[in-house]
Amino acid sequence: MRLLENELHNYFNIPPDGPTRGPARPDRQVLLADAHLHTTYSDGAADIKEVEDICLAKNIGCCVTDHNEIRGSLELLERGKTPTLPSLEIGSLEKIELILYFARAEVCEEFYKAHVEPFRKKRWYAFLPRPLDYLIEAALEHQVLISIPHPFAPLWKNIDHGRKRQEAVELVLDQADCIEVCNGSLSPRANRKALRLCRRLGRIPLGGSDSHDLETIGSIVVAFNQPVHSKNMFQAMAGGQIFGIFGDGLRPNYLANTWHLIGRHSRKFISAPVFPEEFAEELWPAWWNSLKTMVRGG
Repeated sequence: MRLLENELHNYFNIPPDGPTRGPARPDRQVLLADAHLHTTYSDGAADIKEVEDICLAKNIGCCVTDHNEIRGSLELLERGKTPTLPSLEIGSLEKIELILYFARAEVCEEFYKAHVEPFRKKRWYAFLPRPLDYLIEAALEHQVLISIPHPFAPLWKNIDHGRKRQEAVELVLDQADCIEVCNGSLSPRANRKALRLCRRLGRIPLGGSDSHDLETIGSIVVAFNQPVHSKNMFQAMAGGQIFGIFGDGLRPNYLANTWHLIGRHSRKFISAPVFPEEFAEELWPAWWNSLKTMVRGG
């Protein structure tokens, strides 16, 4: 992680100590924001109140980027206590994922209702049965920033995975505004490759914890060169007004992360409820019925 941090500091031409988090201010303007995290509305462990409390304690903003879901993101925005952007992480038919950051809540909701909600699946909910070119074309009709998250993550999350996807990958690289150059769940090597890709393409660099639990929220943050709040964060991000990307120096346990994600995804793949509070009631009956179906081969 230290080598990557040095590269990031050189890239932004800033001192390695970076900014400090300081006490919270009543106007809720922040210099730091975690641009990628998940909540109980998809496969995360933290609910919106918990995300909000952590952000207030650390004096940071954040973007809730749940999989094909906007309720958590809009709820955090409506509460008005934490600087944030309407956002979501969408997955295409080719199993390529994008993070979309919208300028306004109504624009985000319009896109979601037209191009995500009708195609959501209860199982394998992270991916839509829509091709990537359709999703990008639909997104570009709105005021949006398109970001490539974890471009060199394992398996299908890696943009180099699968020759058949290369045409779709080229489309993504051509249309993306931002590239996530530091993801809190990935290895320094994968993040270095993302940073080099961002430099080569001249895109806006972003970073985020990709947190699926409480402990890692805010472990990777984007530092803006001036205070931001919910109404100007989009313009600051779109203008590349970024001072640097910083981390808490946490060394992620990649094996544990993998197992935790497999567990969360598996539970939701079996039966993803409409509302998170229904999940605990429906999990075991749905799991048992799905297991019986698989055993019977039907």
